Amino acid sequence: MFTLLNVLVFFFLVGYAFKLLVSSPSYVKLSKTEKYLLTGREKFLLFTLVTGMFQVGVSLGGINLSALRLMIWIGFVLFAFMFYKTPKFSPVYFMYLAFLTWMAASLFWTDSVGYGLRAYLKYLYPFLIMLFAMTFVKSPQFIYIAMRWMITSAFLYSLFLGGHMTDVLHIWYFYGDGVFWPASTLADFLGIMSAVSFVMWWRTGEKKYLLLIAWFFLSSVLESIRTGLLAIFLVLIIASYLRYKVLAIPYIVGLLFIAAASVVFIPQIHDKMFNASAKVSNINDLSSISTDNIDSNARFAMWAWAMQKFYDGHEATGSGLGTIQHYMYENYVFGGLTVLHNDYVQILSDVGLTGLILYALFPISIFLYAWRPIMRRGFSGYKISLILSVLSFVSVLTTMMTDNVVNYSFATHSYPFMFIGIAIAYKQIEKQQRAAQSD
Repeated sequence: MFTLLNVLVFFFLVGYAFKLLVSSPSYVKLSKTEKYLLTGREKFLLFTLVTGMFQVGVSLGGINLSALRLMIWIGFVLFAFMFYKTPKFSPVYFMYLAFLTWMAASLFWTDSVGYGLRAYLKYLYPFLIMLFAMTFVKSPQFIYIAMRWMITSAFLYSLFLGGHMTDVLHIWYFYGDGVFWPASTLADFLGIMSAVSFVMWWRTGEKKYLLLIAWFFLSSVLESIRTGLLAIFLVLIIASYLRYKVLAIPYIVGLLFIAAASVVFIPQIHDKMFNASAKVSNINDLSSISTDNIDSNARFAMWAWAMQKFYDGHEATGSGLGTIQHYMYENYVFGGLTVLHNDYVQILSDVGLTGLILYALFPISIFLYAWRPIMRRGFSGYKISLILSVLSFVSVLTTMMTDNVVNYSFATHSYPFMFIGIAIAYKQIEKQQRAAQSD
């Protein structure tokens, strides 16, 4: 039954996405009184933004539908470039392009070109969808429309898939055995959506968006997912600084206190965080905690094994893209795990320190690029998109420490890239408007 459901959802996602991609401009409603004209490409991007939590993870005839969907979406983007408009070069994404080039080069020394290509597509898709956004977003209201739709979809995902449903009512069947990404991915996704909710509150002043962040936080608490909670806290800390500058210090101190208190006093987090040897009964006890006291579910040992086997001895180049995934799929290690649950260790193992530096330089360059426009007064679509790109990158870079964020490209890794693409599109529109005014 669930296999059939996965197949039906897959064909709906693919078919409806293509229909939107090639459709004529039409109005998208936000309410009875609000509607905005969007092109077919903008509607496709909007659909991609709100359906990120769909996995369709079943396999048919040895073909995983989730991987097939990723390839189809890449095909849709290339189709749009071929038949509608080709993207222009921007120095903003130069570092990620260098990273992709290095990863492609690593296929010459990988143990498995097949696994390497699979991994490469997961890194390539965010780049292509970024180019798509910067090429086709034209509506000044697009980012506002996207935020409204993303927040609505995030609430629905958290309502039916979050801890309120699974850990309070103990109802799991809404996941559909692969229709949606697992609970850990939902927590990572809600970290990004917390950023969207904060920016929407910043823009509108409506406190319901702050309450929604609390709802997202509670969902991850009930499901005891530590990395997602950390992402929400870090997003709120950085967002508070961007909003209030130096005046944010009391808010930041308060958030740090709440985070520490949550680890100590909330049973779902405390019991998941520490092993039996840890004695943590108050906040002061946290200063004496070491990695030996943290319950890592054997991840520390797995990461050390990966670094020793695939990184040591070829620190600059790594073992080649896809090598570690190939080994873990073909050999029974750590109870049958096939992923490392740490994208940084995986990057180091696959493409070495060179690859990790190139990857890190991209978000650093984005933060530097976005800094001055964000600090200026006003609240244009360009500024909103830059804030979202920075905050969503904070969430993604945090969850990459203990999860497989790159594998969940639709639900997590691609979001900062889409926001960056939208920001570049708005920057181009502003330049065109200034040029038209000067003529």
